[in-house]
Amino acid sequence: MLSQLAMLWGSLLLLVATMSVAQQTGQEAGRGCETLVLQHGHCSYTFLLPKPEPCPPGPEASRDSNTLQRESLANPLRLEKLPTQQVKRLEQALQNNTQWLKKLLNQTSRMDAQMPETFLSTNKLENQLLLQRQKLQQLQGQNSELEKRLQALETKQQEELASILSKKAKLLNTLSRQSAALTNIERRLRDVRHNSSLLQDQQHSLSQLLLLLRDLVQERVNASAPAFITAGEQVFQDCAEIQRSGANASGVYTIQVSNATKPRKVFCDLQSSGGRWTLIQRRENGTVNFQRNWKDYKQGFGDPAGEHWLGNEVVHQLTRRAAYSLRVELQDWEGHEAYAQYEHFHLGSENQLYRLSVVGYSGSAGRQSSLVLQNTSFSTIDSDNDHCLCKCAEVMSGGWWFDACGLSNLNGVYYHAPDNKHKMDGIRWHYFKGPSYSLRASRMMIRPLDI
Repeated sequence: MLSQLAMLWGSLLLLVATMSVAQQTGQEAGRGCETLVLQHGHCSYTFLLPKPEPCPPGPEASRDSNTLQRESLANPLRLEKLPTQQVKRLEQALQNNTQWLKKLLNQTSRMDAQMPETFLSTNKLENQLLLQRQKLQQLQGQNSELEKRLQALETKQQEELASILSKKAKLLNTLSRQSAALTNIERRLRDVRHNSSLLQDQQHSLSQLLLLLRDLVQERVNASAPAFITAGEQVFQDCAEIQRSGANASGVYTIQVSNATKPRKVFCDLQSSGGRWTLIQRRENGTVNFQRNWKDYKQGFGDPAGEHWLGNEVVHQLTRRAAYSLRVELQDWEGHEAYAQYEHFHLGSENQLYRLSVVGYSGSAGRQSSLVLQNTSFSTIDSDNDHCLCKCAEVMSGGWWFDACGLSNLNGVYYHAPDNKHKMDGIRWHYFKGPSYSLRASRMMIRPLDI
């Protein structure tokens, strides 16, 4: 800043000197020169000005300019000797230059005052720039580290994806093999079911043959039968009459049902809950197939001493002539027993589809009846009389008063433990063991109300 000021001051002096020399050069031929000294503050200024009158001729004219200049300096003129207009012009020029110089000095002072602040701002910006560069380098390092981690993660994910795809392919292969094996098992199971059906038919045929042989043997033994079975022309209608005649042991007896062409073998329970019970159904070991048609359930099947169904027609004839009650006894695979007893029980005719009617439930087999109490028709695999769009006898198996597939079915498939759970087609009594628990044993028996 000081060097600029010195240069400006030198330029001013050079400008004034140049003007003086120009004036001297233009007038030195006919006029002499005078020296003008101006004092301003601590500074003095010397100017060469033309003389107002011509210089005298003489030998001094031949002297060199240095001599004249020395003389002029030795004898300076006073300001009063100059013309008034020139002095005014010079003063005006000096005043203008002084003002310009002051402005320049003021600007220089302001610039000098701003220099420290500008220097501090510059340093601050340089420091901030350095910090930003350092942060940028740190961010670049972090970015590089993140890129490495991302690449490592991508590599790991690709490896895991490849492993998952490999496992998926293995699982699909295993599933395909298992599906093929399952298909083969299903085919074998169908064959086994078919063979089982054939075996059941054969078993049924053998059972019928055994019953026929037993009837023949019983006919030969009837001549020596006890007196309580027949007494002269006396014929027993049910087990209640047999017990009234003096019998006390439970077992198989012969009764003659009205409108029947021949006597029937029945099992009489003469001890449980007052006795006099005629069994109409028993399940205990699964030896008899209960998936039968309408005709079989009408006529009855099985062995009265074991699993059997007495026959809908016989039960209808018994309940038609007198008022009967019904008792249902149940046993689960854990050894628990329960019963359901109905005060009034009646079974309609075949034309009425052996419609069930029961009233007055009591017992320990649930808080309410698992039998539909009124107007439920009997259904079999070949006679669908339920109130469901499906065929309950096919879905639930066996013949029963299904209504809309209902809360019970004691003629379902016999399942042994532990395979007796979650079986909708098993031996069910909803309010005793739930809707899909297949029971171990059941008995249904009836007796007259007047006992």
